[in-house]
Amino acid sequence: MLLLLAHAALAAAPQVNVNITLPAQAQQAGFDETELEQALATAIGDQLHTVDLEAYMDQMANANVLSAKGLGVDYASDMQRFEVGGGFGTAVNGAGFALTSGGGLPETGFALQVGVMAGLNLGIASPKESALRRFRLYVNGMSAATQRDPFTATFLNYGGHLQIQVVKGGDKTSGLRWGGLDLTSGYEFSSYVLELHEGIPVVTDDLEWDATGNMILRADAQSIPVELSTNLHVFVVTAFLGAAGDYNLSGQSKASIGIGGPISLSYDGNQENVGAADATVSQEGAANTFTPRVFVGAQADIFMVKVYGQLNVTLDHSVGGHVGLRVAI
Repeated sequence: MLLLLAHAALAAAPQVNVNITLPAQAQQAGFDETELEQALATAIGDQLHTVDLEAYMDQMANANVLSAKGLGVDYASDMQRFEVGGGFGTAVNGAGFALTSGGGLPETGFALQVGVMAGLNLGIASPKESALRRFRLYVNGMSAATQRDPFTATFLNYGGHLQIQVVKGGDKTSGLRWGGLDLTSGYEFSSYVLELHEGIPVVTDDLEWDATGNMILRADAQSIPVELSTNLHVFVVTAFLGAAGDYNLSGQSKASIGIGGPISLSYDGNQENVGAADATVSQEGAANTFTPRVFVGAQADIFMVKVYGQLNVTLDHSVGGHVGLRVAI
């Protein structure tokens, strides 16, 4: 028997086909074919997020936009010559402050980024009183892959930023120093891809679907942030905070799923192949064009070494955080 679930009113609606032919002995054991088909179709929809895949892909796009925010800029070190460093972090959309998602397919929008950065004070060869000392240039980027069984996760980010100290900070007095007011803007690109590289089982109380094939979820974004930030240095700790608006030149996501495999039924201690199922999906999502954001963080200053953590929160229910280490002179 063929059960076709087509989610209404979407031109590229996800489709899950479940075809079960129960053995006579299983029917005699009291299994209802239609109920098993519906249970498996529901489990597939829940695990692959095909019930509302368009909303899920929107979440992936918004999480990816936020994932690289702050990785390529320093808001706390008052760099006077140059700086190098790196960090890693995640962003989620629709999951509150749960910045981890375990293995497998994330429950809500999720993206991971790792980056390295370098900074240069444009007044490095100028006197301390020169206005050029207020201009700092940053570049960042990195590409790598990691495992989120049964997926391969690939991330890419790169960008450049110019930071201007619009209000000069104070001098250190008894270990205290206000860092002034900084304006930062630039260009950021981020990409996060999840690709199925082995089977993905879907299990109900009685049925198991061993699906294989291709499953790719991809999110790409180009963004221009405009950030206003300040910081306060207290002995060996610097706290910083800021407000920002992110204009997203582009922020898309796309799911492409074509998987299928046999269905097995467990009963009376036995397991038998009773049919097959397949899922075919092509769905796109989009990030918000403009995103207001606030960020806060803290940094431990160990001479030239800076160990920091930062939290980003947006008005579109995205939350991101990253930690890292920098050396600033």
